[in-house]
Amino acid sequence: MEVILASDDDLRRMYLNLRPGEEKSYVSYFNGNVLPLTVRGVLDAIPQAATDKMDRVHVGGSFGRRTLVRGAFDVDLTVFVNSYNGQVMRFDQWTEQTLINMQRDVAAWLRTKGWNVVEVEYGAHYKNCLSVTVLVNGRVEVEVDIKLAANVVQGSQEPNRGKAQRDALMAALWDTPAAQRRADPAREAALAEALTAVVKDTSDRVKSVARLLKSWYKYGLKRDIPHVPSVLLEVVTLAAAGQVNMDAREAGVLLLLKALELLDAAASGREVVVLEAGPKWGYTRAQANSCAHVWQWDAVKVLHPIDPTCNLARPKTGGRVIYWSSLAQEARDLRDVIKTRSMWDLLYGSSSSLAPAIQAMGAAAVA
Repeated sequence: MEVILASDDDLRRMYLNLRPGEEKSYVSYFNGNVLPLTVRGVLDAIPQAATDKMDRVHVGGSFGRRTLVRGAFDVDLTVFVNSYNGQVMRFDQWTEQTLINMQRDVAAWLRTKGWNVVEVEYGAHYKNCLSVTVLVNGRVEVEVDIKLAANVVQGSQEPNRGKAQRDALMAALWDTPAAQRRADPAREAALAEALTAVVKDTSDRVKSVARLLKSWYKYGLKRDIPHVPSVLLEVVTLAAAGQVNMDAREAGVLLLLKALELLDAAASGREVVVLEAGPKWGYTRAQANSCAHVWQWDAVKVLHPIDPTCNLARPKTGGRVIYWSSLAQEARDLRDVIKTRSMWDLLYGSSSSLAPAIQAMGAAAVA
């Protein structure tokens, strides 16, 4: 992508024009100057796992999925556990109380190693996790969420353990009579590798728009509309990408518009967002509909791309309220700015909720 040099007057003259063969300076500036702001550097250090009774550690979150946002990203570690207190752990033994006990033991171990650990009963994406503060490059504090999860492929020689894990868990779900299928936090946590693979394997162009949407939320909206999971915004973007010609020159701005439209529809309760991730990782729409009894009464529905019993927008316990109607209105307002106002208005105007993100990312880029 070519960086476009433009004065304020140039930016004020740039308007979105999607008619074939006509002037495309808005699209060129968006592709060359706006999307590259979302690129983020690599994290240098993460805490090591706290037990030798594990199979593997998976790096997820925005870091693992390559959807980092400058200056505002999260790292999730999923530790896949083989045994606890000398007992090999079967999947049906992963009760909430067992997880809490295990989590407390791991937290105690980490504290003996000098880590600053907080036990979180209701994390951003999971009900129970450990939050560890990591000092990166000696100066930047990063919070790392550690989630303990079942290893259901113990003894497997499959080179792709995440794929084998997904296949085993989802086969068990589909073997369950439809009316008896339920959301299971233990299964959701154990599918972390598959979720990362779906997002990570998406094109860089789509991931850039996902980062931009997350930047818009984190820098411009999060204070007044807290608790929106970043993975939900990623899934909305990926679902929108299936409705856009991603080979077109203007694909970036078209995808942002479609993602905002889909977010508005979901947050307003008008649409169930289903990301059809394909047979390798995902499920069919018919399979998703067979699980509708699990989430049909939820106000907002954005389904997990691997497990359709899991609604990423499900109401949280513990008082975590999301103001969905406000989020829908913000999405509509930003779409209107993109479609009717100049590039200068989008980047700097008081009517643009994207402006704080652009300014924050621009400052981080030169820091």
